[in-house]
Amino acid sequence: MNSKVFGYIALMLLLAFGQVQAQDSTNFRPHFEHRIDAGFNFGATTPVGIPATIRSIDAFWPEFCPALGYELSYMLHPKWGVSLGVKLDYKGMGTKDHVQYFPTIITVQDGSSTGTFEGIFTGQNKTTIKNTYFTVPFGAVFHPNINWRFTLGGYVAWKFSSNFYGDVSNGYIRNGGPTGEKILVDHATFDFSNEVRNFDAGLNGSVERRVGKRLSVMGDLSWGLRPIFSSDFKGLDFPLYNIYLMLGVSYRIM
Repeated sequence: MNSKVFGYIALMLLLAFGQVQAQDSTNFRPHFEHRIDAGFNFGATTPVGIPATIRSIDAFWPEFCPALGYELSYMLHPKWGVSLGVKLDYKGMGTKDHVQYFPTIITVQDGSSTGTFEGIFTGQNKTTIKNTYFTVPFGAVFHPNINWRFTLGGYVAWKFSSNFYGDVSNGYIRNGGPTGEKILVDHATFDFSNEVRNFDAGLNGSVERRVGKRLSVMGDLSWGLRPIFSSDFKGLDFPLYNIYLMLGVSYRIM
């Protein structure tokens, strides 16, 4: 094959490739996509970094935290779009730890009488958290190819119900502060459910891998930026944030 023929074939291939690319671009039309997401949240309602008052974490376990949502996305380009969703989110966990000089509020039951103490506790602590939110995630969508899909943005959420309770044991509390009366505590309880804020907000990002024509497996990370308790709450001396990863599936309806 001489160089002229080779050059002619190469030119024809380039022109054909360019025509296909032009057709792909011409054929694309901005459109809506609808998805149903379902999975389970794993993570913690946690401080960022371990406070000095928590001396050791003896146990940790996830609560049963399903998540179910709907997402509407609008593709502006073959690879780019925007999305908006609604989701029912359960976020929770449990932990046992040993605390020292830990500001809190506890309730002690002694026969028929009940006493509430606000002060500095040292001993064992067990906490269970399970909050339910109506969540609205939003963000930008990126499709690098047919198999992968990424989103990055944020979320706002409204509390639907809250459970934040636990007990303390094998310790003592300095009633009123570090120099207050020392009261031995064999067992006491606390319930801060009503103190959980009604509104949460943070960052949100997800990655999906297609495993079928319409079905994908996914991971969706939400990182709260707003503490779940107000700054004047006396039951804890550090902020807690909702940081959870949803693992599940996404089904594209159309």
